[in-house]
Amino acid sequence: MQKFSIEKNSELGRYTIATENLQPGSYLFDELPFAVGPKARSLCCCLECYCLIDGTASGSRCEKCSWPLCNDCSKLTEFSAHKRECEVFQAAKCKFYNLPDPNVSCIQLDCITPLRVLLEREADMDRWNIEVDPMEDHRDKRFETDAWDADQQNIVGYLLGPCKLKDRGITEEIIQKVIGILEVNAFEAKTLKGDYVRCLYPKLAILSHSCIPNTTHAIHPSENFKLNVRSTIAISKGSQLYSCYTYTLNGTMDRQQHLMEGKYFQCHCERCSDPTELGTHFSSMKCRDCLYGDVDSSNPLDAEAIWKCNKCPMEIPAESIRESLKALQNEIECTNSVEFLEFSLEEYEGILHPNHYIMISMKSALIDSYGHMKSYLLAELPDILLHRKIELCEELLSILDIFEKGMSRARALMMYELHAPIVLYARSQYDIGHLTKLEYLEQLEKARRILNESREILEWEDENVCLIVISARKSQETLEKLIVSLEMEQ
Repeated sequence: MQKFSIEKNSELGRYTIATENLQPGSYLFDELPFAVGPKARSLCCCLECYCLIDGTASGSRCEKCSWPLCNDCSKLTEFSAHKRECEVFQAAKCKFYNLPDPNVSCIQLDCITPLRVLLEREADMDRWNIEVDPMEDHRDKRFETDAWDADQQNIVGYLLGPCKLKDRGITEEIIQKVIGILEVNAFEAKTLKGDYVRCLYPKLAILSHSCIPNTTHAIHPSENFKLNVRSTIAISKGSQLYSCYTYTLNGTMDRQQHLMEGKYFQCHCERCSDPTELGTHFSSMKCRDCLYGDVDSSNPLDAEAIWKCNKCPMEIPAESIRESLKALQNEIECTNSVEFLEFSLEEYEGILHPNHYIMISMKSALIDSYGHMKSYLLAELPDILLHRKIELCEELLSILDIFEKGMSRARALMMYELHAPIVLYARSQYDIGHLTKLEYLEQLEKARRILNESREILEWEDENVCLIVISARKSQETLEKLIVSLEMEQ
């Protein structure tokens, strides 16, 4: 029995509510995408497997229509993603125009995903009418913008003219509707080779947005990009189901801008409405006057609202805050070396709250470096850096426990990063006599609990893409053997 129902009102449009009490990790639904295709304004890619290929005259092409296909995908089958559009291009004698430079965006491919939606509409009108046609395209907000005009020329004009879709009964209105539906509702996914595509999941798109979601989804490219959705926390019957349309580890200003520009709405969730972002101070600056106060927006839902110190009278215009943050971000984007990141964290302590999203992004980069970067491989890390990685992981988890609480993918990945340094640090401390065998076992048990929770969540992922799933299983086997051997020695 379906565990949710679809409701509708004037404020939210369509949304979903739980029809029973849900436990963390409860399966909600799965679905295949209505269409899959290249992202807009991407580099030239194979129209079958989406790997990047040469868009100049030197690149490989489909033997039938001469559009981009890599050598491995040159033989089309009945189930090839490129098959139906290939037939359209052949019938219309619509050729691909080679690029002068392989490193520029291939605007001509912007028509592919909308075309695939239109062709799927022809093939499955019932699913279109029930699932896709009701989706929001925000035509009124997109109309006569620069993006609208560009799409009108590069996609609408191209499909109706050279591709001759007008002969199939396709209209300018329906093409712009499809473009809008994709822009507002499509989700990004990775292929088996790690290349990016966009997928249209009509059922997933019904879930309302929140910057503190209560569901998670996993996309399986090995199963034709099949998606499954689960709850991350306990959800009471009658409560709304939420997914997140933006990156949870961005600050409120960035999230609001992304949602307004890409999704055409402003988020009013509990987190966005709170200047402290649920007490995390994820966007808080340090006061330059009193030196110990936190400076937050007086109204996070107003991009131009004055920022105020919570300890003294100091006020700062929003534009000054944006300029300061942009300067800091530009500075740290110059390099991601471990030394520079550690130096910057210390340097920014007087400017940003320790939990500020820029600080968190640097800490996240350090977590990726310690244990994975050359000269910083996990087995080579001295105790001081093992302890540093543990400290950083725990800081990130404390943030994720608020923004992506429960059985979320982000928490699972961070817990996986955390378990190994705990094991190695405990072993080292035991070897030098700083831990007793009992204390050593307690640390190993802690690592096992963390790894078990991580594994339970990661098992929902496609292991053909998320290789950490396999690594987590092997780590669990190794850790179990170590614990058993130590227990037998007692």
